[in-house]
Amino acid sequence: MNNNEFVLPLTKDLLKYHTRWNERSLKPYTDELFDLWAENGIDGLLDTQLQGPTLTRFGIIPDDRRSADRIIGLLPTYKAIFNRSDIQVYRADGHIYIDVPWQTDQVYLGDLLTDSDFEYEMNVSQGIPVAIGMDIYRQSYFADLSRTPHLLVAGQGRTGFLHGIIISLLLSHAPEEIELYLCGQRRSEFDRYSEIPYCQISSDPEEELMLLEDLNAEVDRRYAAMYDSRCRTIYDYNRRVGLMKHLVVIIEEYANLHAIGKRHAASVIARLSEMSSACGIHIIAASEKSVYFRPIRDSFPARVCLRTDAVADSYVMIDRKGAEKLGKKGMLYYIDGSSPTPYLLQSGSVTSKEIRAVVSAIMYNFQNHDAKKGPSLWDKLFSR
Repeated sequence: MNNNEFVLPLTKDLLKYHTRWNERSLKPYTDELFDLWAENGIDGLLDTQLQGPTLTRFGIIPDDRRSADRIIGLLPTYKAIFNRSDIQVYRADGHIYIDVPWQTDQVYLGDLLTDSDFEYEMNVSQGIPVAIGMDIYRQSYFADLSRTPHLLVAGQGRTGFLHGIIISLLLSHAPEEIELYLCGQRRSEFDRYSEIPYCQISSDPEEELMLLEDLNAEVDRRYAAMYDSRCRTIYDYNRRVGLMKHLVVIIEEYANLHAIGKRHAASVIARLSEMSSACGIHIIAASEKSVYFRPIRDSFPARVCLRTDAVADSYVMIDRKGAEKLGKKGMLYYIDGSSPTPYLLQSGSVTSKEIRAVVSAIMYNFQNHDAKKGPSLWDKLFSR
């Protein structure tokens, strides 16, 4: 099958979208806040009241430092007002923000993938957008692997987040443009993609380490090909010479590689992250505990941090505390590699039913073609 014959499925036909936003009345709560602040001699302007699917934010501009300190010091009372123990109060942009994680709904992955920004990135010849999440202002965030070539992901719920990345890639690129290598802690993690000819699945840490070693050799082969063609990047090569596919490796539990060869795994993946971006090889490594990323984190400036078990894990990923207090339903901090300030986002949820629908729609393209799997993970690399 050539690229002209392949038809990308339409996101709107396969995924839920139109996230339901929280619309509860905030007046009873703001009345209690005003009464509380008046009782404590606090002066300021409440100029922000925003409601997302699970997070509601109040922003206050205090008149002076004394009022600011008192607003922050009333955290125990806020917990009583909102009847929640996971409220966060913090300073930013001249405000004191109160974030209340009411559990109401999730952001749908379909909302992110039908966003005009994602559709724009899809139409850019060298764009490789993957969905990260949506903020409380309803702004969608994407990581373009052509500019942010690699990504670290840590925390609880990482597997669901990775499914969003995989679906992003499958719905935006044809098999002539991309190949996915999906390394799961258990084969069942990614087995639903095993039908797709350009998805290779592995659950063997030793096999995955061999894959990374072979990818390092593939980097050298690609640079030699680009040098011979006087091309600096894969994009120059594809314009002048021919098609060189993007290879995306997604590692669902990096701790498994760490266990069988701590130093070797770190050196192999660090070299890949530093050398492979220009030749179209991208690494997305995930782990529940970020402690395993200490040796390689400096090679991955772009990071996603979901809820962590400890403050130390939060510091590894975002250089500050806070991730240990994140709510569920995909709440995360995202550092895009260009700014040290993390974005507070909510990732898009995708169900097993939706994943099956996407896989079925893709496989429809192969009904009249031979869609059998090719060689093993590493044999396929060297067969090019």
